[in-house]
Amino acid sequence: MAERPPSSPRVVWEEVGAPQESSSAPEPCEVSLVQPLRIDETLPEEIPEAAGWDPQSAWLLSLLESSDMGTVFGKYLQPSQNMGVLLAAIEALPADDVQDRQMASDVVNMALRDPASWLMDVPKIMRYIHKNVEHICTEPARNSLDSLLLLLTEWSPREVVRSLLSISPTCDRAAVAVWEVLVSERWALRRVVSELVDVLQDRRLRRVFRFAAEDACIYPLALLASADLDDKEFAALYKAQRFLRRPSLAMLSLVLTSLVTLSKTPKMARKMLVMLPDIIENLLAANSNVRMKALMLFINVIQHMTREEADLIALRLAEKLLLLFDDECSRVRELSIRLFKDVMKTTVGRNIKKMVKKVQGVLLQLFFHTNEKVESVAKASWDTLSACGKFLGWRRLSFLAETEQKHQIREFLITQKRNSVDEYLLQSLPYLKDPEATVREEAVRFIGLAARHRRILRREKLWEFCHSALQSLGNDAEFSIRSLAAQTVLILTAIKQKPRSSWRCCT
Repeated sequence: MAERPPSSPRVVWEEVGAPQESSSAPEPCEVSLVQPLRIDETLPEEIPEAAGWDPQSAWLLSLLESSDMGTVFGKYLQPSQNMGVLLAAIEALPADDVQDRQMASDVVNMALRDPASWLMDVPKIMRYIHKNVEHICTEPARNSLDSLLLLLTEWSPREVVRSLLSISPTCDRAAVAVWEVLVSERWALRRVVSELVDVLQDRRLRRVFRFAAEDACIYPLALLASADLDDKEFAALYKAQRFLRRPSLAMLSLVLTSLVTLSKTPKMARKMLVMLPDIIENLLAANSNVRMKALMLFINVIQHMTREEADLIALRLAEKLLLLFDDECSRVRELSIRLFKDVMKTTVGRNIKKMVKKVQGVLLQLFFHTNEKVESVAKASWDTLSACGKFLGWRRLSFLAETEQKHQIREFLITQKRNSVDEYLLQSLPYLKDPEATVREEAVRFIGLAARHRRILRREKLWEFCHSALQSLGNDAEFSIRSLAAQTVLILTAIKQKPRSSWRCCT
């Protein structure tokens, strides 16, 4: 998010010559607009003319703190004056003061109920939105702005699209934030894309908006309007452009938002199969927000594909998903784990053996994530672990996951494939540093149980890795983890010192 500009001091409006204290003074809403007003020195210089609204509008806006908005606007403002108040409200949405933000949201919401009286100059409103969108940090204020943008799109889509292209022909961050809202709803996306197609088909306009059309992901959005093309024609058109091959993060985020919106319908979801390989390649290079959108898209698309179609990308996608299980964003972890379950089920033919190896290698990862305090991640991990058991034909594992029997799962993983214990131990070590204490504790418990297996003693370096990693937990913030780690270190040391002849009886 862009750095906030310094907060402007609040504007004070007073009636010139009005008595300071008088019981007979009229109520604020009774003061005539034709009386002269004095602007306090704290008023920013740009407001009277450059901002596009007058002192009368600002004075009425200040009255909202103590008056009913409907009464004030209905009595004092003409429709042409409403614009000034709306622009002032948009500028107040990022305010630090809670009352100022609430007042601004109330004005915007009033405009939503009567657009004919308020939306008199769409290009000017779009300029104010573009100027302030990055500085709005609170959810209620942002919801009001988003609702205004969608209403403008419904009210005048041509002016919205062309104004935004003119304001930011190179699609800066603020413009991307606005485009994101415009393509977040299917009906709005259709109108926006239709206007973009008109721009691109008009030679004069295309020349004016050249940079926006070619460099700022406008063409990709317009391409999505090709709903009348069949799957093969759409695929050929996409392959000729490959606009997601080396996208900027801003472009990828914007296009993914529109793809997620469209992928909710089976017809469009099936067309997007051709785009998925490029999205997969960009998945790890993206930030958590883009990753989340990409995962939502995959989930929508895969459910509308045949198993044979999904199998074409299953292994490549599975490899990427495994690296997202430990993402810092809990939502990304949840979606990647759920998507892995869906991808696993689509595997057919020659790829089944390869998928079996990947599934076997991810079991311990999933088990550790069942210990997360984020309920949605833990639930997704249990569900996927159970599905893995069914995929592998390990019914006991599936049952233990469904009934959430942690101790029995530890035992099962170690005894089911004894030659995998060394690998399990190596997988456990990074989780000793997991941000969640519950995950760190489970990693210590698993290492302690696995350490009793004789194979750990055949690799000196592995023993040293485990011993050193556990000792480092002596400074852990949780006493229970420090204590458990110390006990496990004693077990490792005792096992190490036993005569070799006694190892063979230890399982």
